[in-house]
Amino acid sequence: MIMEGEKFSKKNRKKIVFSSSNYLKLVLVALLFSICLISLTFCFKISIISNNNELLSYSDASDEFYDRLDQVYNEYHGEDKEFAKFVITSTFTVIHLHIPDFTYEDMSLDMMRKVADLMVDEVEHDDGSITYTDKGEEAVKEGLVDYFKDVDSSLSDTTCKRMAEDVYDYIEDYLEFIGANEGEGNGSTSSCVGNSYWWPIGSADTTLENDVTFASGDPVPSTITATFAGNDSVHDGSHGAIDISNDLGVGGTNIIAAKDGVVIYPTSDEQIQYADNGYVGNLDGGGYGNYVVIEHSDGNYTYYAHMAQGSITVMAGDTVKQGQVIGKMGNSGSSTGVHLHFEVRSGGNTSSNRVDPLDYVSMESPRSSCVDFSLTTSSLSKQEFISKMEAYCTNSGNNAFCTNFSSHAEEVYDVSVEAGVNPELVVVTAGTEQGWEKCDGYSNYWGIGISNGESCSGGPHLTSLAEGIRTYANVLKEYQPGGAKASLIETRNQEREAAGCDAAGHGPPGSLAGMQSIYSWVGDYRFSPGTWGRGGCKYLDIIYGSGYCSTKSVCTNYSNCPASSATTVCEQNDYTAWQLQGKLELRNTIFGL
Repeated sequence: MIMEGEKFSKKNRKKIVFSSSNYLKLVLVALLFSICLISLTFCFKISIISNNNELLSYSDASDEFYDRLDQVYNEYHGEDKEFAKFVITSTFTVIHLHIPDFTYEDMSLDMMRKVADLMVDEVEHDDGSITYTDKGEEAVKEGLVDYFKDVDSSLSDTTCKRMAEDVYDYIEDYLEFIGANEGEGNGSTSSCVGNSYWWPIGSADTTLENDVTFASGDPVPSTITATFAGNDSVHDGSHGAIDISNDLGVGGTNIIAAKDGVVIYPTSDEQIQYADNGYVGNLDGGGYGNYVVIEHSDGNYTYYAHMAQGSITVMAGDTVKQGQVIGKMGNSGSSTGVHLHFEVRSGGNTSSNRVDPLDYVSMESPRSSCVDFSLTTSSLSKQEFISKMEAYCTNSGNNAFCTNFSSHAEEVYDVSVEAGVNPELVVVTAGTEQGWEKCDGYSNYWGIGISNGESCSGGPHLTSLAEGIRTYANVLKEYQPGGAKASLIETRNQEREAAGCDAAGHGPPGSLAGMQSIYSWVGDYRFSPGTWGRGGCKYLDIIYGSGYCSTKSVCTNYSNCPASSATTVCEQNDYTAWQLQGKLELRNTIFGL
């Protein structure tokens, strides 16, 4: 990421281009991932203490873990070597996230072999040939559920299913990462990876995929009839949800899962059979009538209430996909008419955790394909944030991250929340800008106030991590509505929209894309060959593919560039999208979001 008028990061992530099959792509990524993991043993050995609890630490046990991993690696053949290693390390991470006291010592050789066999499933014949059986995703997930139950019999079926989904998410996210980065000609790069919440109203038309019904098209027209505060004749100001209605009657509107997740309610058929006879004070289903609760990987819960009698299609323990039909709009429970009562709960599953759903869903942008990455608010609780930071430290072996950020995860979270900045963004920006390294000895991990070509000493001499976070938070205020850069963001947003540029490269004030449209700047000209400091072709050839600049007008003397070599509106836009993509990918890698 580059701030306009500030330095280019020396830690920019280059675009990866593979032309092989998806399987080979995963193997190559797994190889890189595994190399990082093995490097833990040689990088350093530290003990991380946070919240007065000793977290997963580096010791002789980690050396022995990687010795066992190498042994399993050598038991497989060809490409399966790296894939097996990737499966084992991913599974270990997921187990540790859910069972914090599960450590390196607990991941035995037999456990490694067992989980690798679940996924790889290779068969060696008497003649030495190798073939593979196709178990299918659902069969593998069922095997993973049993595997996790063997690890800890106290784990619920719902938790084990969620853990199995998490293992698959590692694989799918990396495949998506590779696919998003696979350059095809001069096409622009999109930063959108489909993890945001969708408007919970489905389309009239449905599709059937693997016997699951989706209503993921444009939602049928609806209106918001009660807001989160809900201070009206029915609600007393503590509604805690939004109500969505239309005139299609009971059972006339599909309700969909707003995001992938695991259903935790209803748990029985009786809980989906309440009559559509809603009235204020009706205690059917605790007032919710027929309703569904979904737990999501970001720690949030979504509630879908007052659904039609007998229309709910899911039960506790089911995994659901975004856009999947989970029921129909109805009038059950404490309801004044046919509508959907939609809640989002963040950081826990109690009424006190209810947050405004309009911070997550939009009727104007009902099927957003971009990750919801707030500048100001984290989607994680403090403990979730700390756990994910520690897990990434374990998996990456990144000394700078572990020493400067993971070991101070609680401080990062507390100071960020206090300063009004998303702690996820604090971490991700520090990673993409400075690789979590101190800047000439100063805690300026974000390149704040450093112009292109200047050294770190040219910016603020920040003496502590907390001071750096607060300074970064103050910079971000300029990109919020009403901030110093808000009008420029809006102008740039309209300019790029009018030019027909990729939607991922611009946005309104207060959005990450809007901020990046100013913060990221590739340079005024197609400077060739370009430098990390002045950009130009150095980046354009990465974004669009090697040799892109050879087909365009360029300049070799930056102080005397012809107008024909000026970067276009959409080249600037696509550079923004590329930089934003790097943030979203890193956020996904660290926090699983």
